[in-house]
Amino acid sequence: MVSRGRILAVDYGDKNIGLACSDELGLTVRPLPSMPNLGRRDLIHRLQTMVPEMDIRRLVLGIPFNMDGTRGDSALRMERLEARLRAALKIPLAGVDERLSTVEALEFWRTMSPKQQRKYRTVDSLAAALILERYLREN
Repeated sequence: MVSRGRILAVDYGDKNIGLACSDELGLTVRPLPSMPNLGRRDLIHRLQTMVPEMDIRRLVLGIPFNMDGTRGDSALRMERLEARLRAALKIPLAGVDERLSTVEALEFWRTMSPKQQRKYRTVDSLAAALILERYLREN
């Protein structure tokens, strides 16, 4: 069972980092504007600011497993980032299988109006929202 409090999901991409947040009860998910990927240190610093400001109680990080479920280089890199985030943020953190989340997000992105697309900047935050929805459904 997921504890009460906002949950922040992170979809870490090479160019952009997608973000999505739940409400306090874990019932609704909303994508947040994505941010450019300026490196892991920058991400950690930004999250250290966001977590208390938004009263985040748990972080969910998308882990890019291979299609056959094995852990490749990308998944191993995210698992190392997961360990760094866990140490820096001091809140519970979960890694979630993100296979196909970007594909699903792209399909949804194509149905959005240009105004909606500008609000989120990139498709990455929609992928983060799908990752968070998956986490909430499974927990």
